[in-house]
Amino acid sequence: MSHNGKSGVRHATDMVTPYALTAKENAVHYAQQAGAHVAPMARKAATRAKHGYASQVVPRVARAKAAAGPARAQATVRSQAAMAALRGDVSVRDIKAAVRRRQRRARTGRMMRRVGMIGLVAGGAFAAWKWWSGQNSPDWMAEDSPATEVPQDSGEH
Repeated sequence: MSHNGKSGVRHATDMVTPYALTAKENAVHYAQQAGAHVAPMARKAATRAKHGYASQVVPRVARAKAAAGPARAQATVRSQAAMAALRGDVSVRDIKAAVRRRQRRARTGRMMRRVGMIGLVAGGAFAAWKWWSGQNSPDWMAEDSPATEVPQDSGEH
């Protein structure tokens, strides 16, 4: 009976093998077609993703780093100042003097910006006035007087 069992398996294998080979060939064919169709789309999607990353993410990260730079530097300075104060290297008097200096510099900077703006406005107003007065000046509207002849001396006195 074992002989019939082996022959039955061989017979079933012989019967199924052509179908399995055909299915394999069809699967390979469809996979190639799908690959030919999907690969350009995948490349296009990858290109779009790369372009989107380069055009959107990179500039945003750069802006965030640039914005964080001064804040990070200021936090470092403040933490170093706090550590110095905790160690006793800096007195309360030194800290108050530094704060006053900073406030004075800020006031001076604001004042200089205001003086600069006033100067720009005054200069612009002066330039506009000079232009306007030049437009309304009768000097450029006046006609030239006709040339006069100089009498020639005949030499008789």
